[in-house]
Amino acid sequence: MERLALVADTHSYHAGLPALLAFFKDQGLTHLACLGDCQPEPFRPWLTMDPRNRLYWVYDVFGPQMPEATGCAIALELEGRIFMAHTRALIWTHYNERIRAYSHGAHKYRPPILACHGHTHVPSVTRYTPPFSRLLYTNDAVRPQEFQARQACLTLDPDTTYLIVPGAFTLEEQRHPTFSFAVLDLVSSRVAMVSLKDLRNLESVELFPA
Repeated sequence: MERLALVADTHSYHAGLPALLAFFKDQGLTHLACLGDCQPEPFRPWLTMDPRNRLYWVYDVFGPQMPEATGCAIALELEGRIFMAHTRALIWTHYNERIRAYSHGAHKYRPPILACHGHTHVPSVTRYTPPFSRLLYTNDAVRPQEFQARQACLTLDPDTTYLIVPGAFTLEEQRHPTFSFAVLDLVSSRVAMVSLKDLRNLESVELFPA
């Protein structure tokens, strides 16, 4: 796996998902993770768009589940260093010992640990180095109507744990668009964070500028 797209918290929103899946296809992405509070129906076409496509589905305590996905569980691990769940609490419940062991291990230019979750609806990237973790990126708004479009590409350091929240891809309060997602480049250790208010701007998104 070279790249992994992250989507979360679509809730009952369906209309924009075909455009997002088409964008991922145009970008050559074949691996997609849904980080909870997503309805299965809009994502099922991903599994039939290309035989190479893979879908990793995590769900909260109350679901919904998607048994036909490539992976379906309350928490999932990919490639030994990508840990996924719907909430940060579930990340710690399932992978706390693994993350602690990594953080106390000898620094040997290891690939970063990527703990990815949804739930908060706020796109963010945090360098997890307790007790002084550092927020590297966020796109928050006090009120949904104040949410702004934003894009960023961050380079991730080796021997480091990151908490990555792609944000919500939905209509907040059924009125305000907060179309956010993220894409991990696992080869070059980068993450692209994208927030849009108008899906017509998808075609101009450049995930990883040269």
